[in-house]
Amino acid sequence: MTITSQQIAFFETFGYLHLPDLLKTEIEWITEEFTAIHAQAQGVQHDGSQRTCIVPFIDQSERLSALLDHPDIINLASSLLDDNFNYLGGDGNYYVGDTSWHTDGWHDELKYLKIALYLDPVKRDTGSLRVIPGSHLINSAWTPLIHRVTQSQQAFGISGKDVPAIPLESAPGDVVAFNHNLLHASFGGDSRRRMFTLNMCRHANAESEKKDLRDFIVAQGRFWIEHIHSDIMRRTASAERMRHLEQVMYYEPDLAAASREARSKMTEPARG
Repeated sequence: MTITSQQIAFFETFGYLHLPDLLKTEIEWITEEFTAIHAQAQGVQHDGSQRTCIVPFIDQSERLSALLDHPDIINLASSLLDDNFNYLGGDGNYYVGDTSWHTDGWHDELKYLKIALYLDPVKRDTGSLRVIPGSHLINSAWTPLIHRVTQSQQAFGISGKDVPAIPLESAPGDVVAFNHNLLHASFGGDSRRRMFTLNMCRHANAESEKKDLRDFIVAQGRFWIEHIHSDIMRRTASAERMRHLEQVMYYEPDLAAASREARSKMTEPARG
């Protein structure tokens, strides 16, 4: 699939894309791999009481790692970031209930992209992603106003589920992509919603961008990991895939110390 100039303009303006059926032909084996990873993970068992999260995720499977070689994924990331984008890992989740309004960071240097695959049908009131178009924009007069939705009851007297937003209703095989700065949430979902993500960012060039990348990597210590990518991801990487791993590998030496610090302060790894 070719990402059109109109889709790129839509993403730049509104902060997201919904691509129906992009991985429809692969979704059966993708779902099987998701299930196998969770079944084999030591100390991880989803009981429906809270979100279960495995980080990194696709890295646990040689076959899922190859999604980073998939032409449609490569084309999507290259079109929205650049051809030399960085792969930053991702999480594999069983979600439970609502998620409040939030962003996945606030970056005014690098552009960060999340690619999400939902493995169960999700509708507006059964856990689909809801987004506020344009809320990713930096240095907008609207920015401090729209971020009040994170405290919607206090700010507007309405619950999070009543905040005006676009629901990205999704079926297995669809792909949802959004800027990390974008405000998003979900409401009404059951206790076993399956979803996993791939995180990317533009290649860092300026010193301020490199610092932003280092800061992002160090923050992943909350997951108790010492490397962004698994040995499987790196060992099976082609020269083309390695191009998307190398800069992250170069800037991750401080991650191990951050992970040790997190272990000393947290009773379990972060769940998101």
